[in-house]
Amino acid sequence: MPNKDEEPCNLKAAVADSSAFIQGFPISGAIRIYTTPLIDKEVEGVKGIGLLHAAAVEIMAPSDQAITMVREGAKRTGDDARLSEADIEVLALAFELGLSILTDDYSIQNLARHLKVTFIPVREKGITEEIKWTYRCRGCRKIFDERIDECPICGSEVKSSRGGRPKGK
Repeated sequence: MPNKDEEPCNLKAAVADSSAFIQGFPISGAIRIYTTPLIDKEVEGVKGIGLLHAAAVEIMAPSDQAITMVREGAKRTGDDARLSEADIEVLALAFELGLSILTDDYSIQNLARHLKVTFIPVREKGITEEIKWTYRCRGCRKIFDERIDECPICGSEVKSSRGGRPKGK
């Protein structure tokens, strides 16, 4: 959930997703930026990579416990089908450190909102509401709460679709 009191110019520290580096978020020595090894690897060779190593960026891995918490949250929101390992890792670090996350990724923002982690969009507007993804069979139209690739009823492909509010809300 964006926090208007925490605009980028007032930030002291934050966790950055790859979009913060790729989109050119203004990183200065006044802001302590953290990111993860998988994000570091994800932005290798990208034009903004110089920012990652030139700026005051600390690369650290989140705990296994924080990763587990994020995975469990992703299952509740249905974002588990949309998040990469790098996404899970960077959100787990923000969760663990209690810092805002800089990201334009809507699935990360959705899960961050669910986990009560503040997010700050980099270039995009950002999400305005939290959603729960469900999974619908393209053949028989049966809806499933859990992610599956193939419908056990008719064998058709199962795709994600926008559902209601996440469990526990």
